[in-house]
Amino acid sequence: MIILPEEIKYIDDKPANGIIVDWKKVFAYYDKLKVPKGIYNPSKELNPTEAEWFVLISSRSTGKTTNLLLIGVILFLMYGITTPYIRQRPDMTARQNIEKLFEVIRACGYIQALTNGEYNNVYYFGHKMYLCYIDENGNRARRSEAFLYALDLTQNEVYKSSLNMPTGDFCIFDEFISSAYANNEFIILCDLLKTILRDRLTGKIFLLANTTNYYNEYLRELYIQDEVLKVAEDEPFIKLTKKKTRIFVHLISNRNKQRAKVNTLYFGFDNPKLASITGGSWAVDSYPHFFRDEERELVSKDFYIIYAGKILQLDYYISPTLGEHIFVHDAVKINEKARRIYTVGEISDRKQAYKFGSLPIDKRIWKLYNANKWYYYNNDIGFTVDTYVNKANKL
Repeated sequence: MIILPEEIKYIDDKPANGIIVDWKKVFAYYDKLKVPKGIYNPSKELNPTEAEWFVLISSRSTGKTTNLLLIGVILFLMYGITTPYIRQRPDMTARQNIEKLFEVIRACGYIQALTNGEYNNVYYFGHKMYLCYIDENGNRARRSEAFLYALDLTQNEVYKSSLNMPTGDFCIFDEFISSAYANNEFIILCDLLKTILRDRLTGKIFLLANTTNYYNEYLRELYIQDEVLKVAEDEPFIKLTKKKTRIFVHLISNRNKQRAKVNTLYFGFDNPKLASITGGSWAVDSYPHFFRDEERELVSKDFYIIYAGKILQLDYYISPTLGEHIFVHDAVKINEKARRIYTVGEISDRKQAYKFGSLPIDKRIWKLYNANKWYYYNNDIGFTVDTYVNKANKL
């Protein structure tokens, strides 16, 4: 099999609008590779014309990153379209990490198959990945133009003046669910995507992650958090934002029968945080919930946190069982009698306190947080508080 370059056609015959892709042909080439069953198959489960953003989430080792990178190679060979591969930090785009992404692709001979032997390997240099041919002596005899650019969010400002990707339409943001996020990270990602895509109309943005934590900033920023928690595996849906951006969301099941045996042998423990390893559900952080205590006495309901578009009310209690403790729940609005309002935004009211405040009562309240004496109406609220604290600590 050899992929011949396609005749390049542009939307409205204008190169600035982007290259028109025949996705049926792309997937036909992919199918000819006869990728093993039991993993994610984009040719059967993806229609790139349905949306611009694609959120693909699964347990580990379902093949979503590997197979999308294969699609990226095919797009390059057909149209010269390149893949911006995005990660959060510089260490994530180090040579050993990027080259590891292509281990399966190299081992299965897919590059050689797609190019009819013109290339048989990949070569990573200067944060760019090239197709190359390694001869019998182990020498690199030839290489292609770069087909993948490894980028990280911390360099966003640098990229504005140095990055030029006129065909960088196949964007992959890998491992977007993380244990820590930069301030305004979603905005930084969108800013980087604007630098990459410019004014083209043909970009496709893929967000890939494992089911490590449902309570994360990206799902919330995309306004799909509630839907993702409720949706069943392999029942993809399309979310249309208020401003008409289309987001395709797919919670991918584990199709590997061998994995079920391995899970039973080694990971059959009743711990929800193992879900991203074993598959089948989210690895959910569990926060202490409020419970009935007849001897509990309410001290104050006049403390609030404003964060991520939410108002959280802090009820200050004392009881013989727990002593001083806080119950955190949603609030529709802030009471006129509010005593303290914690925020990481601009201070516009004398009742507001930046981050954790500095008064004795502030120290008392946050000392209870550090002592694990805060209780929550649900896990989402617990996650919001933790995210607030993490952001405040970075400022």
